Amino acid sequence: MIKYALLACLSLFSIQAMASCEDAKAQIDAKLQAKGVTSYSLEIVAVDNAKNAPAAASGVAAPQAGSGKIVGNCDNGAKQIIYTRN
Repeated sequence: MIKYALLACLSLFSIQAMASCEDAKAQIDAKLQAKGVTSYSLEIVAVDNAKNAPAAASGVAAPQAGSGKIVGNCDNGAKQIIYTRN
């Protein structure tokens, strides 16, 4: 019985990890709008492009200078969602 409960928990976590980039972007967009944020853009970028940037203290690649802030990732970490204030 414990094995089935563990399997159910793992499958719930993996469903969210497999979310498409457009779904993840839409969720982030909804959260920003709910907080009243205006005049911004969200961009989906491949991690290969972000690897050229220097790494942050967390070990995650930092966005290019002036390009914005990483607010999420998708496609099992292959792409990042970048927030830029307009």
